[in-house]
Amino acid sequence: MKNREIKRKKLKWRIHTPNILKEILNNPGIGIFKIPISVLIELLYLVAKRASILNDPELNSLMARLTLYDVSDPLSKGYNKKTSDKLIYYEKIK
Repeated sequence: MKNREIKRKKLKWRIHTPNILKEILNNPGIGIFKIPISVLIELLYLVAKRASILNDPELNSLMARLTLYDVSDPLSKGYNKKTSDKLIYYEKIK
């Protein structure tokens, strides 16, 4: 009998960054933070765009875990769980 190698993936937490920031913006006590958070949203969009161009596996993993790529956002039409998992766990995408 051959030994079977079991590939275990270390759990990597994910966070829905766009939803968290929108939730913060919808808070009535947001006051002076509204503009900085809006700027942060725009900057994260630009960072995600640049990260997709660079196509660095570690950076792609982080962007997917922050749901800054459509493919990793369950609320997006472009969501693809299989591709998202491959990005997060540094697997080759065919």
